[in-house]
Amino acid sequence: MKKKIFVLAGALLCWGNTLKAQGDDFGLWTEINVSKSLPHNLELSFEGEYRMEDCLRKTDRFGGTLSLGYKATKFMKFKAGYALLYGFHSEERKEKYTNDIKDPFFYEGYNITESYWSLRHRFKADVTFDKKFFKWLKISLRERYQYTFRPEQEVPRMKYRFYEGKLKPGYPESDPDVKHEKSTHMLRSRLEFQYDKKKCDWKPFVSFEVYNDLANQMKTGEYKVMCGTDYKISKQHKVNVSYLYNTEMESHPYESRHVLILGYSYDF
Repeated sequence: MKKKIFVLAGALLCWGNTLKAQGDDFGLWTEINVSKSLPHNLELSFEGEYRMEDCLRKTDRFGGTLSLGYKATKFMKFKAGYALLYGFHSEERKEKYTNDIKDPFFYEGYNITESYWSLRHRFKADVTFDKKFFKWLKISLRERYQYTFRPEQEVPRMKYRFYEGKLKPGYPESDPDVKHEKSTHMLRSRLEFQYDKKKCDWKPFVSFEVYNDLANQMKTGEYKVMCGTDYKISKQHKVNVSYLYNTEMESHPYESRHVLILGYSYDF
C-alpha cells in the first residue's frame, strides 16, 4: 500500500514538470499535523507547512498553525486557530515612464525592489457540517472565516533614471519601498465528497472551495478544486496524497496553479 502512494506521488510530480511549458505554475506543498484528543469533545492540533512554487524552484512560504476544535454534535464541529506565516517575494523590476502610455519615447528608467520575506498573522474560525449516506459516502460543508494581517515593512529598492541613454547624475538612488500594512477578511466555503467505508484504509475524496472577500461585497477572488486520498497506516498514523488546481482571479487571472500535496498526520 505504501508503495502505491509513492508511485502516485511520483507520477503527479513528473506530470507537473510539463505544466510550466503551458504557462501554468506547479508547486509542492508538504504538511505535518499532530492532534491530541482532550476531554469534553475538544481537540488540540498543530500543523506545520512548507510550500514550493515556480516548478519547485523557489520557496513560496512556510509556517505553523495552532488550533482548538470542539465537536458539538455528531454532525457539527467548530474549530478556531492562529497561524504564523512567512512568505517569500522575488526581486521585482518595474519600468518607469513620464506618461501612462508606456511609449518608449517617454521611457525614463526602472526601479528594482530586492527579494524579501514578509510576515503574516492569520486567525480563522470554522464550522463544519457532515453527513454519511449509503454507509460509505460522507458529504461535508465547511464555512471558514479567515482574517489575515500583514504588518508594514520597508524593502530595499534602487532607482535608475536615464537621459539620452546614460544614467542621470545621482543615480542609481536608494529609495526604500514601503509595503504598507494590509488586512483581508475572507469567507472560504468548501464542499467535499469522501468515500468513507468502515474497515477500508483508503479514503479518496474530491472537494471544491471558493474564497469570497467580505470587505468587497463578497466578490469571489479565488477557487480551488482538489482530489486525492487519505491512507490509514495505523490507528494513530495517516498519510495524504492530493492534487490541487488553484486559480486566483484577482492577482493572476490568466494563470493557474497545479499543486501536489503530501501530508502526514499523527493522532493521539
